[in-house]
Amino acid sequence: MTSALAAEKRPLDLRLHPLESGHYRIGTPAIQSFHDMIARCLRYHITGALAYGPSRIGKTRAIEYLRLVLTNTNPKITTYHAQAEHKPRHAEGPFFANLLEAVGYPDPDGGSNQKKRLRLVTKMREACARNGGGNIILFCDEAQRYDEDEYEWLRDVHDALDKLQIRLFTFLVGQQELLAVKTAFQRARKTQIVARLMVEELAFFGIRNVQEVATCLNGSGQTHECQCREHLK
Repeated sequence: MTSALAAEKRPLDLRLHPLESGHYRIGTPAIQSFHDMIARCLRYHITGALAYGPSRIGKTRAIEYLRLVLTNTNPKITTYHAQAEHKPRHAEGPFFANLLEAVGYPDPDGGSNQKKRLRLVTKMREACARNGGGNIILFCDEAQRYDEDEYEWLRDVHDALDKLQIRLFTFLVGQQELLAVKTAFQRARKTQIVARLMVEELAFFGIRNVQEVATCLNGSGQTHECQCREHLK
């Protein structure tokens, strides 16, 4: 009887709660640290950074959350989310096709490698023109899958956009091997890659204690309250 009365008092069905549906984005201390790193890179024109950590701790969700935040706080900044693919052979064509898909090009697999490069830069330039800004943020998820050639191709994209007076900020996100990739480049004196794509670094982490759980649950409650208000208007 008590549960039935409680159900009647609810403005919305419990099944619509974000925690039930899974459709929610909640800030965490790690995401705040990631946001701070992005802000620092934008302020000091640091064009590349990496965030690494174990799998299944929310790195991809963090990218989605940060893109939403940046859309609201920095609408003139264009953001993209590229998902690095696992592949037995690394080639220029598939690499640029993957980036073209990330920027929303309708036919990412068509054309020569040179045309794919040109289309990518053109698409990014057009997005900047629409947004009225000259900065692009590219999140490369699972970036530990890239090899040296792919990092060099990313650097080429930076250079091509720089000639158009567009600054590209690349945030490499991946598992802990990503830090080992940076270390290997430093030892091999591949400073051109490190200096462009891997200057800053962040050890991403999950929820670590009860206080952080409480903070996230509080954020979840506020999200659900806002949704209730929208449904009741």
